[in-house]
Amino acid sequence: MFVDSSIFLEVELAQEHGEASKRFLKRVQKGELNAYTTNFHLDNIVIVMERYGRSWRDIAVFLTSLLQYKGLSIYPLTIYDRIKATEIMREENLDFDDALAAYVMKKLGLKVIVSYDTDFDKVSWIKRKTPEDLEDPTKTLFQRPAC
Repeated sequence: MFVDSSIFLEVELAQEHGEASKRFLKRVQKGELNAYTTNFHLDNIVIVMERYGRSWRDIAVFLTSLLQYKGLSIYPLTIYDRIKATEIMREENLDFDDALAAYVMKKLGLKVIVSYDTDFDKVSWIKRKTPEDLEDPTKTLFQRPAC
């Protein structure tokens, strides 16, 4: 699954879905769930945090915390990935950051995005879930396979 920047921002900016997002991210941090995001999406989170007046220390704490996420992989975008994302922009009528997420999902064979961004709902091959959707402990679809 792909984790959109909106999930991290819910926590970092103490927004409406912050608690549910925190519980979801804790599962990723513990390695109970596997997830991807990109270096671009992390940069976007930092820029938004800065715009909301967060200090350099808050930003450093956020970035450092990512090192403890056992279930999070950060996909390093290339210029080629960015160019290919513009095709997704055209085909799916998405903005650039959403198109980047969609492109990486397609490239990695991911079908689910965890996001509050309803723009992903118009993409037929993406299934959008919210952290609240994933809180049912009986759902095992996204759990890490046993070794």
